[in-house]
Amino acid sequence: MTSNNDVNTTPKAGTEPTLKRVLKLPHLVFYGIAYIVPLAFFETYGLVQQETHGMHSLAFLLTSVAMGFTAFSYSKMVKAYPVAGSVYTYVGKAINPHAGFLSGWLILMGYMLLPMFTYLVMAMYLNQMFPMIPYKVFLLALIALTAYVCYRGIEITVRVSSIAVILQIIFIGAIFFFIIRWLAMGFGNACAFDWTAFYNREEFVKDGMGIPMLFSAASLLAMAFLGFDAISTLSEEALRPEKDIGRAIILTSVIMGAFFVVMSFYLTMAWPNAWFEIKDPDVGSYEFMDKVCGPTMAYLFGTVYVFGGFASAVDCQTSAARILFSMGRDHILPPKVFAHIHPKYRTPSYNAIIIAVISLVALFVSLENAAELVNFGALIGFTLVNLSVIAHYYVREKKRGLYNTMSYLVAPLAGAAFTFSVWCGLGSFAKILGGVWLGIGAVYLVIKTKGFRELPPEMNEDVDLSLYNVDGETETDQDKQK
Repeated sequence: MTSNNDVNTTPKAGTEPTLKRVLKLPHLVFYGIAYIVPLAFFETYGLVQQETHGMHSLAFLLTSVAMGFTAFSYSKMVKAYPVAGSVYTYVGKAINPHAGFLSGWLILMGYMLLPMFTYLVMAMYLNQMFPMIPYKVFLLALIALTAYVCYRGIEITVRVSSIAVILQIIFIGAIFFFIIRWLAMGFGNACAFDWTAFYNREEFVKDGMGIPMLFSAASLLAMAFLGFDAISTLSEEALRPEKDIGRAIILTSVIMGAFFVVMSFYLTMAWPNAWFEIKDPDVGSYEFMDKVCGPTMAYLFGTVYVFGGFASAVDCQTSAARILFSMGRDHILPPKVFAHIHPKYRTPSYNAIIIAVISLVALFVSLENAAELVNFGALIGFTLVNLSVIAHYYVREKKRGLYNTMSYLVAPLAGAAFTFSVWCGLGSFAKILGGVWLGIGAVYLVIKTKGFRELPPEMNEDVDLSLYNVDGETETDQDKQK
């Protein structure tokens, strides 16, 4: 009988688990919406209101267009590689394996830092609700609690996430009701529609800052869309992955884009002067709730967001831990650390601790800097996905003709131009730290590939942690029965 120490790190033929294909198109769309988190657009409300001088909705429209082109490119790459892939897979297969590694390295930074941003927002809202407690105390408590849940196992997380999404949808409906009542009472713009809540020409043309201002705001808003790309990881659980995965990605992007544009428009309608009246832009949404919806709704908002934010933080940290585990298991990162599985809880426990330590950066950065750091890698990854469509379909497969040219050249080129332009709007802080992270990845890649003379190891993202022992090695079916 085979022992654990004698088996390879790759499951033997016939023993590798397969995922059950049960997901239909509505399931996939709901998953994407749940991952994005409907209340996410409130996170940067105050910052974007100030940045755009009240043209929040216009900035969201620009960002939605950019993300729409990118979603279209994702749908095309899913057809080319219908596995649970990612930027790492698409860029590596379509452009270059080394470029694929670096794109995966950049996306990894976003995955690891996204929980940090959520902690910051939750801590600030809790501090507004309980001002006698410093927000850094809340910050440390949230980081520790999330790390503990991820360390012990997260079977309950799926249920908590579903409840969180339902609560958010109900709460958003209540917010919209209060906004309509506020406008009907004669406050704000006191009407059903006012074009200036979307486009204020006087502020847009002032000092020639209109276009740069919008792209700078879009660099913050792009984070609200992070998650539609996660649908591609469900390719092996979808009933019709070749059709429904791409459709779900596009539908999720369109639905959430329209939702963000409409909601931000009516937020501006209710408080048109918010961009210069908000006292603290980091918690501008809390100030909005208190002013328009009343103190009770403000407290409820903080409570609902913290509940939803915690579920989101657990999901994000779990995803990051899983990616680190995959990279360790495939010897991209040192396996003794990153492929370690807790002997009792069957979780990548070291990775949970590592990400928690990284999240402590939240103690030293602002909300705006945290948002831009998260978007640094994501926007470059989105740009490369768009270019992958061109490389795979237009260049390699020579798809020509009017429809193919529009689908495989014009549309992805537009998406790449949008996302790269938005990336250019990031602040110097994010570019410097992101550049350092990219440099570390490049040095590591040079060492790993012996000066690019070898291909980087491929990462398999489909991980069933129950198949691995404490050293990251696989167990055969016989071992598990033993």
